[in-house]
Amino acid sequence: MKKILKYILTLSLVGSLTSCGEDFFDNARQQSNIATDVWGSTVDLERLISGAYYGVSSYEGFRGIHGLQMVHEALVSDVGLLHTAGVTDDWQNDVYNRRNARNDIPLYAWMWRGAYQGAALANEVIGWVEKNGAFKDQYGPIWTDRIVGEAHFLRAWIYFTLARIHSPAYGANNAAPSIILNITPSKEGFANPPRATVQQVYEQIVKDLETAVRLLPEAYNAQRDPIDYQDRAQRDAARFLLARVHFQMKNFTKAKEQCDAIISGGRFNLTEAPIEAWNKTGSGARGREVVWQYVQFNTAQQQWKSSPVGSYLGFQARGNNNINGGRTISASNAFLTAAGWAPSTFTIGALPTGRPPSVLGTGANFTITGNPDLRLQQLWRAIPAGFDPRPEFTSYTQTFVWCNKWNRTAAGVNNNLFSLPMMRLAEIHLTRAIIRFRDGDRAGAADDLNLVRRRAGLTAITAANLTENDIHTERMRELAFEEDRTYYLQALNLPIPAGDREGGQMMPWNAANFAMPIPAIEADLNPSVRN
Repeated sequence: MKKILKYILTLSLVGSLTSCGEDFFDNARQQSNIATDVWGSTVDLERLISGAYYGVSSYEGFRGIHGLQMVHEALVSDVGLLHTAGVTDDWQNDVYNRRNARNDIPLYAWMWRGAYQGAALANEVIGWVEKNGAFKDQYGPIWTDRIVGEAHFLRAWIYFTLARIHSPAYGANNAAPSIILNITPSKEGFANPPRATVQQVYEQIVKDLETAVRLLPEAYNAQRDPIDYQDRAQRDAARFLLARVHFQMKNFTKAKEQCDAIISGGRFNLTEAPIEAWNKTGSGARGREVVWQYVQFNTAQQQWKSSPVGSYLGFQARGNNNINGGRTISASNAFLTAAGWAPSTFTIGALPTGRPPSVLGTGANFTITGNPDLRLQQLWRAIPAGFDPRPEFTSYTQTFVWCNKWNRTAAGVNNNLFSLPMMRLAEIHLTRAIIRFRDGDRAGAADDLNLVRRRAGLTAITAANLTENDIHTERMRELAFEEDRTYYLQALNLPIPAGDREGGQMMPWNAANFAMPIPAIEADLNPSVRN
């Protein structure tokens, strides 16, 4: 039976969104994007933006779009291995085996709700200023452009994230239906809009990002901006996302232009060890290479929740120093072999004094030494057979390698303060490397690649010896489980390997299997998206 939802946004409701922990637009469909005409100051628009960040991070429990999009990509790529013995929901098996016939998978319902909650609030900001202009209060002249720029950036990030999950790969069939494209506030609760085409969605994303680049400031200014802004999107974040979008659209020249602008700006560098991008906590702390990050902290306006990504992909469970949490996706053997990270190449140190069940390992155990790659040493852990404490895994006879980029804060704390990089300079150098290589600039490609390799403790590759596969492999090592591998291969029209799937075959970049259906929470109520 069709639910009738009515939401009247008030300032008090927006306040409860960020300061009292109430979930805003809970269980709402994406169409619930109601124009209010009640905003009274620039500070109200700032609260809307804070609410949009909150929406994408989590609208209900730990179920926003942020983090879960990484879980999706890890499941469908060749980098991850799903441990079926630890899976309690059959949907994980379906996604891992690249079956996309179901629209009742909770992961995608959670992302859909959180995404359109964030988009609705971004639309409120953009629509208000387009209709009414800037407020005349003390913050009007100095905050309005930044707030509107953030709204365009967030809307672009949301729609780009959804489009890559629910659409054919760009270039496969750009006239095919993609996602619902809401870009204006609406007073109609159930407009039942249809899906836009792939081309329409990408054109809107580019338009939003070009606006964001124009409006966003270069950097946080403590004398001008609210304190929360120091961890949010600035101009280079919009440039970064625009580089990703153009790369996905195979507009490689335009992607390189954005890469050049970020690198030449000199605000970020690869002078710190790989772990330094991942071990920061609290507001205002970030690694030198981090262009945009998710950071959970508590202020009057912002209470982002811990990302759920580590609960699926992490070495240890969120808020639990033991390593017997609910993680189900480790590195695939195919990935480890291709990366030169097979267990035969390293030594496992800091083993517990005994084996389960009498002794359980903790986050301090199972360190990796011996392999020269600092990323493997610092950001991964390896559990040999017999040491995994989960009963369903006692039959393992081999070592498995688990990602340790998340959940590095204190044990026993559920709402951890932690930073999660969303955009890192290493990706920009690797993107420019493959573009330069394909343009015939082998020296430039080697320069970009070797910046990443040297930071990881590896020797340089000469321009004469550089191959395209060297760049592919380095990117796989650097960005594993960071929502990259599948989309990178699609952008380059390269086949998607099977990884460790039994009897699996390499799939073409434009295979329909990688486009997930619109979730049932939308399709059941909106007939316009059912075909």
